[in-house]
Amino acid sequence: MSSAALALCTAVVVAGCAAAQADTREAAVSGVGAPAATTTAAADGRTAADPATAPEPTTAPTPPATTPSAAPTPAPTGPAATATAPSAARPSAPAPTTAAPTPPAAAAPVPQGPAGSAAPLTAAVAPAGLAELPIAPAFGWKPDGPLASQDVKGRTITLNECTSVSGAVTWQQQGYLSAARNPAGQQLFTFPTPGAAQAAYRQLLADMGSCQDASRRLQAERGVAQDATVTRTAQTPDGTSWSRRWTGAGGLSAPDLQTNHVYALQQGADLILFQFDELQERPGPTPDTGTDASVIAAVAALGPKG
Repeated sequence: MSSAALALCTAVVVAGCAAAQADTREAAVSGVGAPAATTTAAADGRTAADPATAPEPTTAPTPPATTPSAAPTPAPTGPAATATAPSAARPSAPAPTTAAPTPPAAAAPVPQGPAGSAAPLTAAVAPAGLAELPIAPAFGWKPDGPLASQDVKGRTITLNECTSVSGAVTWQQQGYLSAARNPAGQQLFTFPTPGAAQAAYRQLLADMGSCQDASRRLQAERGVAQDATVTRTAQTPDGTSWSRRWTGAGGLSAPDLQTNHVYALQQGADLILFQFDELQERPGPTPDTGTDASVIAAVAALGPKG
């Protein structure tokens, strides 16, 4: 498959298409250009404490005028930080004669992904995980930049000319280049529920089932030879894989004869993808798609957690 995202021809590691500029890293997000972060802090169901539930303070006794109160209790942190502290209003308390101690500074936030996501690196998108794939030694894939982690709640991510992913909360991507400088990529989409991830996987299966027709229509529109051939190379209880051999029609794909390989799996609330491209102008090893079931099994063994 070819896509600015799937082909890793963009900064986004959405391989499956060989984008016209393989060294350019730019995510393809439906309707917005590069994917922007959206708030997903409540995606795990946690909410901050409701200030209305904080107990009403009783009348505070007036401390002796000559004795300043002890150092103020530091403001609560975490989800309860939004609750109003009972000592916040003490109209009868005298002002201390010396400045109150400064509360300790809050801990610095943990560095997050480029779009503000705190999603962790997982085995499904880690270079060490890629090395576990049986086809990895032949291609010599090396990371092409750091992991990208995006909050994508409410957005649609275009994978290639045939399919896209909607409904995900976070999207992690790690891009690679082979020894021949062909793009590859690992991706992990996390959804609110396993049911949502399964729906996205089923939509991907349906879209890829009609990808040959969609690719040829695009070729006809662009005046390119209608030679696209899409084959489902393996389907197991773990996932499904495809290859697309075609002359790219430009835009999301490089205008070159190429083969795009796509592997997709759904595990719980996660949709896992691995893609790599072969461009005719960048010859390299030819993979044996007859072993794609073993590649699916290896990706499945990595799992979404690591």
